[in-house]
This record gives sequence, C-alpha cells and structure tokens, in this order.
Amino acid sequence: MSNSRPTPNPGSSAMNKIKNILTAGTAGVTSILTLYPIETLKTRIQMKSESGTGKISPLGLMKEMYKAEGIKTFYMGLGAAIMRQFLFASFRIGLFYNLLDYLKQQNKGAPVSIGKTALASVTAGGTAILTVMPFDVVFVRMQAENSLPLEQRRGYTNMFNGLSRIAKEEGVKALWKGAIPAVARAMALNFGMLVPYEKCKSLLAPYLGQTYTNYIISSGIAGFGAAICALPFDNAKVKLQKQTPGPDGKLPYKGLINCMGKTLAKEGLKGYWAGFWTFYSFIFPQTVMILLLNDFLRITFGVSKM
Repeated sequence: MSNSRPTPNPGSSAMNKIKNILTAGTAGVTSILTLYPIETLKTRIQMKSESGTGKISPLGLMKEMYKAEGIKTFYMGLGAAIMRQFLFASFRIGLFYNLLDYLKQQNKGAPVSIGKTALASVTAGGTAILTVMPFDVVFVRMQAENSLPLEQRRGYTNMFNGLSRIAKEEGVKALWKGAIPAVARAMALNFGMLVPYEKCKSLLAPYLGQTYTNYIISSGIAGFGAAICALPFDNAKVKLQKQTPGPDGKLPYKGLINCMGKTLAKEGLKGYWAGFWTFYSFIFPQTVMILLLNDFLRITFGVSKM
C-alpha cells in the first residue's frame, strides 16, 4: 500500500475531503475527553519548572492539586479544549490527508516522497493552529488559573466569556498571543507524528502487513517523535500565553526566541523538555487513539480502503 496507509478510493470527491476533516475532528475530541487530566498536569509541571521549584514529581503534584483544588481542577478549560481540539485535529490531520491524497494523485498513484509528506504535515499543522489560536489562548489560561496568585486570576467563567473578555480588555490581537511558538509547536508536532507514522507503516508492512498491529506500533513510535519535536515549543507557548505583567508593567517574555533563551539560562537545556514523561504519557495514547480511530473512521465511511 502506498504511503503505508489505507488506500484512497478512486475518484476522490469533495465529500471525501469533508469526511477526512470530520473523522479527524471526531478522533481528536475522543482523545481529549479521555486524556484531558494528563494535559492539565503537564501544563502545571511546565509552570512549576518555570518558577524554579526544583525536581517535580508528577504523582506528587497530582496529589497536591487534588488536595488543594479538588477533582474539578483537572478539567478546568475543558469546554475550550474540546472546541480547540475538534478544529485543531480536523485541520491538522484531515488537511494533511487531503494534501497527501492530492500529492498521490499528482504522482499517478506512486508513493509520495518523504520530503513532500513532511511539507504536507507542517503546512497542515501551521494552518490548523492559526485557525484555533483564540480557543488555545483561553484554554491555556483556564488550565493555569488555580496556580496563579489571587490578584492575577482572570476568572473566566467559560470559553465564550474568555474570548469576549480578552478581545475587550486586551484587544483582538491578544487572541493570537503566542502565535509564533504555537505555529512552531504545531508544525513540529505534525512533523514528528505524521511523517514517522507513515514511514513506519511502510517499513513494517512487509513483516506485519497493513494491520492494526502495524498501526499501533507505528503510532507509538510516532508519539515519541511528536513529544521530542513539540515539547520545547509547547513549553514556550504555555509560558507566553499565560504570562502576566510584573510590578513594572512589563511582560516577562518578549517573544519565542527571548522565552527560549531565558528558559535555557534559568532552567538549563532540560527546561525545554520539562515534564517530558508526563507529556509523553499524554501524547502516546493520544497519538495511538487519534491515528487508529481516524484510520478506522476513514475506512468505515468509505474514504479509504485497507
């Protein structure tokens, strides 16, 4: 099978392109509903690392959060996360496969090169995050809310309240705060996830065939690649999006390069990958779930064949 994925049906239609978008969004929402508490914990670990707390135990922090704030703290910002994830996954994965199908047609059915596959992945990733940035900003702030001093808490009641207040209080441009690191993260995430997934499926096909055993192994490897590539930018994105002015009225970070430079100076190289295993414990099952469910739905709804 070319590109080591279910073969697109002949005569790919506009409806198939829409199905690609919807199946990817459905797979994304399913994953976030299942794994959201881990995503919240990952964000808190990044914030603890930024404050120079020292060695951080994910399990210890989880217990601390539960004791101080209750179970609901693990689900703060879930509404914004669902909206964000549906749109993000729809474009990030659905657009990727639409682009890949187009490239395959242009290539007359021959396998698409790894370079073009990579280009499709980063194009889809960058487009996706620019589309969902407002939801991303609100959801990061809501996740971080309980960890801030009382005087710095914003008190958003829901996603739409957060969107309207940011636009009114900080200007519409603030809804795209941290866009550069977010785009870098999304492109790195897509590259680290989708390129290895397609390549691994192709390499394993002679031994395992085009089976779900192949897809599970390939998606697990893709999850590791996604974590390595995306986490440094994820750390910077969180810091830039949740930052508040200091006593002098100035923000701690001026942009992506400044943030990553200060992270290196204060936390060392390991600061870029703070919370790696927590992030991987989220990204591994998320990657497996999204990619397997997406392939399953594409096959079920006739977009592709095994």
